[in-house]
Amino acid sequence: MGTTFVEPNRPAIRGLTYASQPDFLSQFAGWVESALMKRRTRLQLGKLSDEGLKDLALTRDHVEADLDRYLSL
Repeated sequence: MGTTFVEPNRPAIRGLTYASQPDFLSQFAGWVESALMKRRTRLQLGKLSDEGLKDLALTRDHVEADLDRYLSL
């Protein structure tokens, strides 16, 4: 058996996508994932008690203002 050569810029298995060259769909999926993570974080902050927010150096006013700004978009 001879040596198998795999080109570094091509996937080893046909059908795989390049991880280093994101196309529009993967960029869009990344944006959606980021937006959902931000949404979850903001909603979780809104559910914290005042003591929990104090531990994070936040006030209820800051969180509510951020939620209002986020939800108004």
